[in-house]
Amino acid sequence: MNYQSKDLAKLAGISIRTLRYYDQIGLLTPHERTEGNYRIYHDEDVNKLQHILLFKEMGLELKQIKILMKNLNDEKRVKVLETHLSSLHRDQKRIELLIDNVKKTIQSIKGEHIMNNNEKFIGFKKEMLKKNDDAYRDEVVNRWGEEAYQSSRKAFQHMSEEAFYAFQNLAVEIIETLKKIKQKDDPSLRIKVAKDHQTWLKTAWGGRYSSDAHLGIVDMYVADERFKSYYDQHGEGLAQILRDAVYAWLNP
Repeated sequence: MNYQSKDLAKLAGISIRTLRYYDQIGLLTPHERTEGNYRIYHDEDVNKLQHILLFKEMGLELKQIKILMKNLNDEKRVKVLETHLSSLHRDQKRIELLIDNVKKTIQSIKGEHIMNNNEKFIGFKKEMLKKNDDAYRDEVVNRWGEEAYQSSRKAFQHMSEEAFYAFQNLAVEIIETLKKIKQKDDPSLRIKVAKDHQTWLKTAWGGRYSSDAHLGIVDMYVADERFKSYYDQHGEGLAQILRDAVYAWLNP
């Protein structure tokens, strides 16, 4: 089946201008043009457009998609899409848990359902685990191994309501202590923040702990912008303050 630009744009839910742009950059060239210079797209072009939109939904830039479309055969594209499909299934399960949580919370407020404490946090820990997996899994496995990562992940999944609250509150308290140190340096606060961070790590690691790993973590907080920005968004230099406090405490 053949499509003019307006028909394909309508079918795909995109603008005609987008199709023109894809043609200009050589990402999706129409199969033929009429004497009046109308773009005509064939079924093969429709398939290419679908792949382009799928890759775009995956967060890839157009220049990356162009390389994929030219250099990957069908088998390799299938592998890329299968990986993305697995990710979508994980997202679906996580969203379903959150939807169920919201429904039960509404029912609880209306007096139609009594939520136990575990139910109240289903979905939230899944969300945090996903973010951690996406951002840090490869880094952690590379530094400390798959077993350490899975142990930490399992401990977090089974964290009680009280422990979950304490874990989150301690993270906030660490930030507040770092801000106080920045305003007015105090050796006792530096000791406190180092100890609090040790407690936070032990919780995150499921009870596992080593001083060498602790030092490696705070070094990474300063060297890696992903971690550094987490602390420094609350005040420039907080990651460095935490790193120095831990070093001074563990190496008196």
